[in-house]
Amino acid sequence: MKKDPKVVIIGLDAATWTLIRPWMAEGGMPNLAKLMKEGVSGTLRSILPPITPPAWTSFMTGKNPGKHGVFHFIETAPDSYAMNYANGGSRRSPTVWKILNAAGFSVGTMNIPFTYPPEALDGFQISGLDTPSATSQFVYPASLKRELVDHLGKINHDLRFLGNMSTDHRRAQVLVEMERIDQQWAAVALHLLEHHPQDVMMFVFMSIDTVQHYFWQYMDRSHFLYDPKAEPRFGNAVRQVYERLDAVTGRIIEKLPKDTTVFVVSDHGGGPVVDRTVFLNRYLHHLGLLHYRKDKNGAPGGRFGLRKIKLKILQGAYSFLRSSLSSRQKSLLAETFPALRKRAELAYTSFVDIDWSRTKAFCSEVLASPPNIWINLKGIKPRGIVEPAEHRALTDFIMAKLLELKDPRTSKPIIARVYRREELFQGPFSDEAADLILDWWSEDSLFSTAPSLAKDRHKPAVIIEEHRPSEDSVWGGTHRRDGILVASGPALKRAAEIEGAQLIDFAPTLLHLFSLPVPEDMDGRVLADAFLPEFLTAHPVKAGAASGISESDRSSGYTDEESAKVEERLQALGYLE
Repeated sequence: MKKDPKVVIIGLDAATWTLIRPWMAEGGMPNLAKLMKEGVSGTLRSILPPITPPAWTSFMTGKNPGKHGVFHFIETAPDSYAMNYANGGSRRSPTVWKILNAAGFSVGTMNIPFTYPPEALDGFQISGLDTPSATSQFVYPASLKRELVDHLGKINHDLRFLGNMSTDHRRAQVLVEMERIDQQWAAVALHLLEHHPQDVMMFVFMSIDTVQHYFWQYMDRSHFLYDPKAEPRFGNAVRQVYERLDAVTGRIIEKLPKDTTVFVVSDHGGGPVVDRTVFLNRYLHHLGLLHYRKDKNGAPGGRFGLRKIKLKILQGAYSFLRSSLSSRQKSLLAETFPALRKRAELAYTSFVDIDWSRTKAFCSEVLASPPNIWINLKGIKPRGIVEPAEHRALTDFIMAKLLELKDPRTSKPIIARVYRREELFQGPFSDEAADLILDWWSEDSLFSTAPSLAKDRHKPAVIIEEHRPSEDSVWGGTHRRDGILVASGPALKRAAEIEGAQLIDFAPTLLHLFSLPVPEDMDGRVLADAFLPEFLTAHPVKAGAASGISESDRSSGYTDEESAKVEERLQALGYLE
């Protein structure tokens, strides 16, 4: 007998009410509007910082990153200054999918970021953003991948032209590709619903995040990158993606029995970038906390003139290759020369120029976000010089100095808040996070970061970007903390708005919907306000045993070749500088 899904979750990465509500008022997004009238809706507060890897992992575990161990796209290599690319194998807490399986419910998920390698679920799992390539084993069970390819063709995670959008023609190509990827995942979702229904199913679509990052400036006339000439062609690009995924949501819901509970969620929101760029390592150098190597004549920047020339060539080549080649070309180059890639990356980000024997604090600037500061602590870092007893005074000093960075036009602080890691993360893995996390997502604390090269060490730490359209492939939009939640089902209220919902509340709420106890070590709570009073009376919230730490072999990350492919995707998306 064919199984009917009890719960279907649709993930719209980075969807934001800031855009959806005005469009709904104009009659747009009809399927989401209908779902709101039939159920509950509200803001879904992300974890901090609100970026994809920790956000979706917190969504799946109901825990803060200190308990699951995923903090961002990269993780520190033990006893090294190197950064490795993280993936689902970095997660060290059981997912709600495994908990549901253990209770006898089957689960199928599609394209959730940070689920590679896929879990062996009773059901299926198709990994998302952290999948290295179409040839990777990203589908469990393997037979399902063969079936999908036979019926639907090769499954792609990448937009081939995304990394080189230097012309309007290429930008138009990316939008066409984005539609193709959306329709691919829609076809996969509908096939899975038809042929592999599970008790709980989740389907994630990533294109809202991508289109907001690269096309926000074309619809926003107050944006410092706004281009009036390009608005007729690209001003509707973001809305078209939202409307397309609203239609896909409608097609999925049409396939479901009337008593299926449907959730639509995003892992964070979105908004425009601003014109302020902060060079954090440059500022730390100005403060005397970060030093560059000196050559034999005492000049900063390296031991030998030849070495400086090599670095300059590498940095120039790296910038050129990143801006000029297509995703496919760069991926092939990175696969062929992984060692050269690593040297170029180090040169470009100036890590190779840092004198660790005299450096007390530093930022890993390969990431566009989050801008975090690490302390070069003795006993933790291989060439650490900061005594543990000095840690508090040093971080106090850095926090105070960061708040002194002012916008030269308004004299207001650029960075409104700086968090110590213990303020955001609690759990056995908290000490793997950076020491200081800078707020870049709040409306009163918006800024971008960029790599600080040794040769530019005397330049200002803050620059105001020129107000004109960019010919390069640059971010016009970034993340905000607040995402969306819409849900409809027989146990839920109708046409009700709920407040205070957090991303970590999803896992406990899903378990409660199945009358299952909520593990006591989950940080989230059951969203009781979303349920009908009679359901809560008949199904009181139950606390259960801690889900604990799951075994994870963090060395099961990526090979050099896989890292090259993942790096290329993250660079194309703009997450790596």
